Amino acid sequence: MISSSEIKKKALRTYPSFLSSLVNQEDLFPMEIRGNKSPGKSLEVYRKEMDDLLNASNSINKYGYTIDCVKTKTRFIGSQSLPKRIYFENELDYVGYLNKINEVKTFKRLKDETLRLYPELKSWLGTNPLKLVANVEHWQDILKVVSYFKSNPKPDLYIRELPIKVHTKFIERNKSLLRELLDIILAQSLNADEHSHFETRFHLKYSEPLVRFRLLDSQITQQYFSGLEDISIRLSDFPKIELPIKKVLIVENLMNLLTLPKMKSTLSIFGKGFKVLSLKNIEWLKSCQIWYWGDLDAQGFEILSGFRGHYPQTKSLMMDKATFDKYYEDDLETKSKIASLPNLTEDEYQMHQMLFKNKWRLEQEKIPIDYALLKLKPLTEQS
Repeated sequence: MISSSEIKKKALRTYPSFLSSLVNQEDLFPMEIRGNKSPGKSLEVYRKEMDDLLNASNSINKYGYTIDCVKTKTRFIGSQSLPKRIYFENELDYVGYLNKINEVKTFKRLKDETLRLYPELKSWLGTNPLKLVANVEHWQDILKVVSYFKSNPKPDLYIRELPIKVHTKFIERNKSLLRELLDIILAQSLNADEHSHFETRFHLKYSEPLVRFRLLDSQITQQYFSGLEDISIRLSDFPKIELPIKKVLIVENLMNLLTLPKMKSTLSIFGKGFKVLSLKNIEWLKSCQIWYWGDLDAQGFEILSGFRGHYPQTKSLMMDKATFDKYYEDDLETKSKIASLPNLTEDEYQMHQMLFKNKWRLEQEKIPIDYALLKLKPLTEQS
């Protein structure tokens, strides 16, 4: 026979569906609790099971489930009155039994207010009622933020600058929930290019990552930057560069960036590993010759493959077998899970396979500067 604790568990599992029914204006009552277990095999056990059921029912308590019994002939204990049907007759019996009367009252009030202001959130509320329940204490602040963005879909301000009367860290602490709501409310004005970044998606300013680059042409540094050659700018400003650049060299090691020789019409970028892949859809880069000098390991070729996917003209530099054989010192690389890469030449593919299978690694800083200068000489001689 089903126990009162099992009924409680079943009732709690139904709670999200009950809240959804309030949003969708559905009537779940009477709400049946199914339980087809046979009664105990002795009268003593049977009576204990029945007492357990009755003690939590609405026949004894103010709120609870209803038990409809029927006289039934059993194999072991003869004819006894057994539960034929267990159910919550109405909403009050159900929420009172779960001790959630006040919670449901608050949910209804906030649900009604939310749908009055934003009827387009009905589907979301019906699917995620527990998210409202978990945030009842500051749901009014959630609505304040939603209201501001609906009136100002492209604020172009930092989060702390937004004129919303909430705690200064409120938006930052509730980005996940706010994103779900704003994705619906602001569907027509989203920045669809950055699906994973809250500030960019909702047209907010933020402390952007910097792109560090070095100009290797002294004439350009004098003409445009008063002689400055080592420069860092915001990622969003990098596409705006207007310089007579023909060649771009991407390096992974900072000291290599700083010790690169002078080259006409050339700009060198500090790649910072996979972060260089954020440099995509930059128009002026598409017309440049590009070389990528990365670590000789599987991840170095992952970066090369990814960058070449944006800029097909990219060539690898000092990422060949001759360089590897000359300077490899039994170092193991960080693990890679990508066994096969697109966008590689046949020689690069063979190098990647060798490095991936053996977990070998040659960091570019272990390549002596005289060898690097020799390999870079053809680039320095180009105009």
